[in-house]
Amino acid sequence: MNVSRKPWPISLGIFTIWLIVVVGGGLLQVKGQPTQLDELVKSQLIYGVLAAIIFLSGTITYFNWWNKIGWKGPNSSRNLRLLSLPALFLFIMLLIVLFTGLPSTRVLLIVIINTLMVGISEELMFRGVLFYGVSSSFGIWRAAWITAAIFGSVHTLNSLITGDFSASAFQAFFAGMFGVWAVALRVRLDTVIPLIIIHWLWDCLAFLAGSSERLGLVLLFFSFILLFYGIWLLRGFRSTVAPVNQNRCAS
Repeated sequence: MNVSRKPWPISLGIFTIWLIVVVGGGLLQVKGQPTQLDELVKSQLIYGVLAAIIFLSGTITYFNWWNKIGWKGPNSSRNLRLLSLPALFLFIMLLIVLFTGLPSTRVLLIVIINTLMVGISEELMFRGVLFYGVSSSFGIWRAAWITAAIFGSVHTLNSLITGDFSASAFQAFFAGMFGVWAVALRVRLDTVIPLIIIHWLWDCLAFLAGSSERLGLVLLFFSFILLFYGIWLLRGFRSTVAPVNQNRCAS
């Protein structure tokens, strides 16, 4: 179905339903009992996220938005070099995981599947559907910050599952920074596919590395570097008013 009216209200409606599916599914799965995310991600498949992917896939197909939300190849193979810095940090995280030791095969597979589903779901929603809708009305620069702020804020809702608001607020801070450089790569590459892979590997390696103060400081350092990297990538887009797929990304 082709929709000629502004996609912003539609994308907001899709986001609202997506949020209900993800959060509601998580609450149903833990039966209202406070459960740490680390425990949930490592012990069972998260069915609410799977349901959200199915919902998004059907909705994007219905509105014929796959190309608009960035489900395509990059605009230029030269721009793939912009992934070098995130790739470097992911490699360092991999070394940390290998040094600390891998969990059992069962736990490893569950973490890989869960984090892959989260990467697909959140990138399709935030850097895909929501960014397309917001940028169509507010331009690329403002859309980048709006979607990053929403992405970060949504992570505070993890406290409904964990019962720990302070930890969720800290996670939201990390997510907000992630949202800035992720959307910057979305703009420059004009695709969400590499972002799904980065998001998946980032979450997967972070969960496998475990939780420690030292690791938290390392990830905080990486996040700040990537935040400023994202702001640098967005240079030249402050005055851009058209959606991303109507602009030629600078190299």
